[in-house]
Amino acid sequence: MKTVLEVRELTFGYDSGQRCLHDINFSVGEGECVGIVGANGAGKSTLLWCLLGLLKAKGVVNVFGEKLSKRNLGRIGVVFQNPEDQLFMPTLLQDVTLPLLNRGATADAAAEKAQAALRSMGLENVGHRPASQLSLGERKRASLAAALAGSPEILFLDEPTAELDGRSVRQLTRVLTDLPIARVITSHHLDFLRSLASRLLVLWQGKIIAEGPTQQILSDAGLLESAGLI
Repeated sequence: MKTVLEVRELTFGYDSGQRCLHDINFSVGEGECVGIVGANGAGKSTLLWCLLGLLKAKGVVNVFGEKLSKRNLGRIGVVFQNPEDQLFMPTLLQDVTLPLLNRGATADAAAEKAQAALRSMGLENVGHRPASQLSLGERKRASLAAALAGSPEILFLDEPTAELDGRSVRQLTRVLTDLPIARVITSHHLDFLRSLASRLLVLWQGKIIAEGPTQQILSDAGLLESAGLI
């Protein structure tokens, strides 16, 4: 399996001296879905932000065999926990079109890709509406549409099921299951990851304390309890 993401000795701490991540090492293969689990404060979101370069960490993050940079950042799609971080334009269609325009796509090409992305999420009939008029589940799917419109090769998702009801979680699961690209998902929703991820990383106080096949990790009640997951 071709490696699309490689992380070595990743360490991050704030100026206060507080260290949040300690010597993180893992890799993700092409088309693989990897879940990152941990209790609140374990460092899941911080790790994702470091992988995106939003926080400057020590260590190595390689994407497709090259150091993370502006040149290859466009190969990564991201869905933040709060849809409002991505959806703020007057209409949903403009929200999905904007990143494509910023990458140099023509207006016509951007609109075509944006409409296709919304259609893939079942949102083709609400593209003229602002995100504020949509349900939380619709906004989550719209954020995913905005990320996928750019045809990423790796997708990062931060707590995608947060505050969603059961039906919305099932809809999101179906969409993510069908994606052929690599996915890295931070979540505390174990059943959601059971349906999606082939492998889990368990974070505790900024360290990876366990890594392995999803079913193996989730069947270890002692590990889950010690990591604050049950």
